[in-house]
Amino acid sequence: MLLGYGAKNCWCFKEWMQVNLELDGSVPADISMNLPACTAMCFKGANASGKTNGLKVLAFISDFAKNSFQYAPDAPIALDSYFYNQEKSEFYIEFEINGIYYRYELEATNKSVVVERLFRKKAEEGSRETEIFTRLENQITKNTLYKGHSDIIFRNNASFISTLAQYALPEIKDIYLFFYNIGINVSYVGMIEFAVNDQFFIAKFYNEHPDFLEFTSSKIKSFDTGIESIEIKSKVNESGQTIFYPVFNHIKEDGTLVPLLYTAESSGTKALFGKLVQYYTVLKAGGILVLDEFDINLHPDILPHLLDLFLVKEKNTKSAQLLFTSHNTDIMDILGRYRTYIFEKEFNESFCYRLDEPKTPSLRNDRPVSVPYKKHLIGGFPKIGTQEK
Repeated sequence: MLLGYGAKNCWCFKEWMQVNLELDGSVPADISMNLPACTAMCFKGANASGKTNGLKVLAFISDFAKNSFQYAPDAPIALDSYFYNQEKSEFYIEFEINGIYYRYELEATNKSVVVERLFRKKAEEGSRETEIFTRLENQITKNTLYKGHSDIIFRNNASFISTLAQYALPEIKDIYLFFYNIGINVSYVGMIEFAVNDQFFIAKFYNEHPDFLEFTSSKIKSFDTGIESIEIKSKVNESGQTIFYPVFNHIKEDGTLVPLLYTAESSGTKALFGKLVQYYTVLKAGGILVLDEFDINLHPDILPHLLDLFLVKEKNTKSAQLLFTSHNTDIMDILGRYRTYIFEKEFNESFCYRLDEPKTPSLRNDRPVSVPYKKHLIGGFPKIGTQEK
């Protein structure tokens, strides 16, 4: 489970940007679900305030930890320092696996790793943190993580986690899987949609994974789109290749079904058909779903139902987590002060704070957060016209 992460001297963050998902004993049980961290977190703020970059930090840490060994040996590390200065960037991520807390630290430039560290401690209160792995450039200076394998060579542009995973070391398996189970629609270049808009690719996936189709079909039906069921059909094209495609069965007033093709459906239905694959993947694995513009192409009334997949314990049996950006203000009232981060920018430097932090105005659990937000009392609002002369 993700507990928190942060970065310094990276993209629009000159000083430390820190996202904390942990919840203490003062948080109501209906919010915490008796878990150590939030299962949903919303990033709010004006355009260009740093929300997407806040997600991009997590995307970078995740990708570097799990995929960097696959980079070309001379490939640059996909990060930018604050206004491209020559100083190193710093990152950390904290997470829990089976009652053990881990903290991974990275200092790097876009050319090479400077420092990597991994710490571990038991989740019990009062437990001491132990440094179990340290790498200074390409030299290991501390290692109680694994034994043997002295022949492993570390590259300038590859994480030790990604490197050790190639050797199938059991000591790194759970840590690698934590990063593997993070699904993200944002990268170094910004928001990406992967293949969720490719109806044929998604239909083929659903044909091979009927439990995913059952999940998506039931959710779309429950959202009152007029769709009774979804079927995956196939045909052979001129090249002899089998093509899979979806058919959406709409129910008429007299109970008869009218099949419609993907092209006849609304943008919202198309979005759900593709994106619900990502939702079910992380819910099934207990992973983390990271979405920039979570609400794009979706009606506001559908959003609470998607959030409930993570906020209702009976639906989120494996404690999956959702981190997202959104311009929808009503979402703030669902998540409240413990599960909302405000991003702001001053003098081209972004920073963020959680709404229950001491420096934010007092917000009550039983009152809407959107009201003071709309009154510009808690930040994160566009300062329209303030730059005009």
